[in-house]
Amino acid sequence: MEILDSKKFRTKAKGELFGGYLFYGEEEYLKRNSLSEARKSVFPDGPDTFNHIRLDAENFSIEALENAIMALPVFAEKKLIEIHSLNLKSMKDKATEELCNTLAMLEESRDTVLILYTVPEEFDAGEVKKPSKQFKSLSEVVCPVHFEKQSRDMLAKWVSRHFTHNKIVCNLDMSYALMDRCGTDMFALVSETDKLSAYILSQGRDTLTREDIELLATKTKEIGAFDFSNAILARDTDKAFYILSSYEAEDKSGKEVNLTLGSLISIFRTLCRIAIFAETGMQEREIAKELKINEYRCSLYRKALGRRTSSDIERILELCAETDRLLKNGYPNGYALLSRLIIEASR
Repeated sequence: MEILDSKKFRTKAKGELFGGYLFYGEEEYLKRNSLSEARKSVFPDGPDTFNHIRLDAENFSIEALENAIMALPVFAEKKLIEIHSLNLKSMKDKATEELCNTLAMLEESRDTVLILYTVPEEFDAGEVKKPSKQFKSLSEVVCPVHFEKQSRDMLAKWVSRHFTHNKIVCNLDMSYALMDRCGTDMFALVSETDKLSAYILSQGRDTLTREDIELLATKTKEIGAFDFSNAILARDTDKAFYILSSYEAEDKSGKEVNLTLGSLISIFRTLCRIAIFAETGMQEREIAKELKINEYRCSLYRKALGRRTSSDIERILELCAETDRLLKNGYPNGYALLSRLIIEASR
């Protein structure tokens, strides 16, 4: 069984895609970027309403999937099927078997590309050395593509390359400085990189400086998000709503709600892993080493967990996943969704 990474998948997409692919892992930016590449590969001339089929939790069924796979492309060589927001974690063995049997039909359908797009709250792939039973079953009928969370060193090189693409010189020291100020969310880094590039070029220069970062780059909300997550964990709704209202007041564009939710999800994912390790008897030093974070930060997470179990955190992550799904589907008021998340998580 070959497991592709984002780079190998994008290379594959430049050629010819066919069959099914299982997108899984924590790095949403690379996942969405690869999905975009898949769409371009299947529809090189632009969007194709007739041959782009999207299934999600609301309209998915085995029958709907069978019909989508069996349908012939309309005036085109290929069609693309995307499956989103399918809670595979809650799927019973029999339902997983039915899904795999249906996905096996792709082997006889060379005119179809299928992307099964998952997030960690909906799908547990297990570990590299010990994959989950469901992952093994799915991997027999679709090609797994792993989107691993990027390390700071990898992100620093990626930021420098992004600036180079924008015709701006950025050494690694400046990449680290930008991450220190803006955090490590790849969506936020792309936005800050493009903003800084436009500013530097408008000044007739071609090199990023520390002064540019201090002048224009947006300070990270990761610390605030930690306070926000702590309030949710402690069921302190008054504090949680106070923090949320301050976010909304500062968000003039109304678009930073995605960054706030993304930071929350990242923190709760880490908390969940720490809770799982702690429940097996691992000590803080061992957990910190396993997660590649410093011991002090690990101790802060442990303190924030209090008496919450991994099951408690998984429930909150499911609420976050539902909030994210509604945002992606165009829900008009993201802050109202976060308000609902606060209330439901406090129960």
